[in-house]
Amino acid sequence: MKTVALVSGGKDSCYNILHCVKNGHEVVAMANLHPPLPQTIDSDENDVVHEMDSFMYQTVGHSVLSLYSDCLGIPMYRAPITGTSVTTKLDYHITVADETEDLYTLLQTVLAMHPEIEAVSVGAILSTYQRSRVENVCSRLGLTVLAYLWQRDQAALFDEMIQGGINAVVIKVAGAGLTAEQHLGKSLQQVRNQLFKLNQIYQSHICGEGGEYETLVLDCPIFVKKLVVDDAQVVKDDNGDVAYLKIRAHTQGKDAVADDWIDRVEVPPLLSEQFQGIFDGLQGTDFGGNEPDEALIPASLPELSIGISPTTISVANITAPNSPGISDEITSLFEQLSNIMATFNITDPYSITSITLQLSDMRNYAAANEYYKRFFTHPIMKANPPARACISTLLPPSCRASLSAIITRTPEARSGLYVQGRSYWAPANIGPYAQACTVQECVYLAGQVPLIPAKMVLYESDGIVGQAVLAMQNLARVMDAVVGGQSEHETGKFYYLIAYTTSLSAARAAIGVTTQQGLECGVFAVVLVALPVGASVEYCGVGVNTRYVNNVDEEDEFKVKHIRRDRIHHVEYGKVTYASWCCDDIISEISTYLKTKTEALLSFNIYISSNVANAHEIWTGIKDILGLDAGVEVVHVKYVVDKNCIIRNYGVLVRGYLT
Repeated sequence: MKTVALVSGGKDSCYNILHCVKNGHEVVAMANLHPPLPQTIDSDENDVVHEMDSFMYQTVGHSVLSLYSDCLGIPMYRAPITGTSVTTKLDYHITVADETEDLYTLLQTVLAMHPEIEAVSVGAILSTYQRSRVENVCSRLGLTVLAYLWQRDQAALFDEMIQGGINAVVIKVAGAGLTAEQHLGKSLQQVRNQLFKLNQIYQSHICGEGGEYETLVLDCPIFVKKLVVDDAQVVKDDNGDVAYLKIRAHTQGKDAVADDWIDRVEVPPLLSEQFQGIFDGLQGTDFGGNEPDEALIPASLPELSIGISPTTISVANITAPNSPGISDEITSLFEQLSNIMATFNITDPYSITSITLQLSDMRNYAAANEYYKRFFTHPIMKANPPARACISTLLPPSCRASLSAIITRTPEARSGLYVQGRSYWAPANIGPYAQACTVQECVYLAGQVPLIPAKMVLYESDGIVGQAVLAMQNLARVMDAVVGGQSEHETGKFYYLIAYTTSLSAARAAIGVTTQQGLECGVFAVVLVALPVGASVEYCGVGVNTRYVNNVDEEDEFKVKHIRRDRIHHVEYGKVTYASWCCDDIISEISTYLKTKTEALLSFNIYISSNVANAHEIWTGIKDILGLDAGVEVVHVKYVVDKNCIIRNYGVLVRGYLT
């Protein structure tokens, strides 16, 4: 894609340009925002603002950024920062006079000059504040965000920058252990060991993500000319804790860079060490290719079902049978959902935390998605739509789609993870949904398919095992980002997982991945008609934000309690309870469960195999047992596979709250 690079002069924005080129994109322009320039005709150098407080932009060193056009041989578009940090929330929506709107205006100018541009390069590593604002602006302009440094390990990334030919010097210090005398003007190589030591002592960010320091790139492999510093004057604040350099520089020709520079730009492996180990352990396993030769029994149309708790509403099985077309059907589903929410005095669609969208034919996915996203198009571009799983199931002939939703009655406790940029981390959103939506301790996870994050294409090289492993890694990385895990070996805490698959062999492979992973949660797999992008595996589930666990006393009510029986896996956390199991005699199993339960039930998800001839009578009987306050979502599937890879008639997920 033709790309404009957001540049600050720092190492991160420059190194991300190298990764854009590595991934086949062409950077055709640069864009930079700087402090306002003096407005009077008698202004001199002393009137120039060299550094300003900005939550969004690096401004130190901006006086030499005009030279970057000469360095890279492409045009640079610059504009002053006229706004301020009006809103400092992590998630951004359009805010008048906010400095983010200066970026929107600048990129509009760039697009007017370069209408062929499709993407924006940004060097965000860890800052959700910065990433969410760039993504908001780009979504409004129809641009793809390329953020290849996002969520990278900072120690590895720092060394990769040096290895990749980034010649940068420190031009600002503002962190413990960093001083003007020892560190200003020093190269990355010269400060490396000190930064690693400070990380061990103070847990400071090696790449400066906490604002510990800023850099200026003097040269890198894609520069056709390099920067040469003519003068650098040290400026300190009143306390001497913060210092920066006022720089004057010029460009100078350089020897041609060898064509193999791109080979030194390190791309992380697709699978982490942990998930590569899982793949190696399963590769070559015979998961069977033959499925039972049984006729698929048409599903019956399930009735609308609503579950109610003090904090949550569960709405299941919204359908619009016999609609003229898929657009009318999706529109009707959301109109019905809106009307149901209104009866509980809930009008904001962003109170929805999780959605399951069933389609009879995955070929309707694109059209359904178009009408789906209209429900979450807010006039001020509100962030974080609900998490979502989209699956193709055995819906009745009269029905193209079915919608189920979890709605919070405490929207002030709701937050989300909504990453739209391409990176090496996990897939960007390919629809109007968040990767995860959190309400206090509960993390509702969107379905994750095996897309290669940097390319956003389906991974097909290693069959169903490769797809299952990558889909799980994608889900685990989303969970880690939500709970704040910093290690590839931490995959978060799950209440339950379900693997949506398209064959019995894929279901067995998906179960094999979770077994190799050693996850402490309920898990089973179902075989469906189809999944988005032609995937064989999609993992979905609900997790617990372990920050709540780590920040409370062990004897506190927020301790996680696991209860395992022959078929059931039951988890209690605070006042929330989840259970999952696979079985054949569903009525008997649920009756037994209800006799021993200590909670009020909110909802049941019943995955019914096509082997079951009397499915309608079964789920009607379940509703009679549960009563009016528990919702029952019905999903008709080909097969249900338990954790021992045995085909079952039913898979059940239960949500409730302790009384």
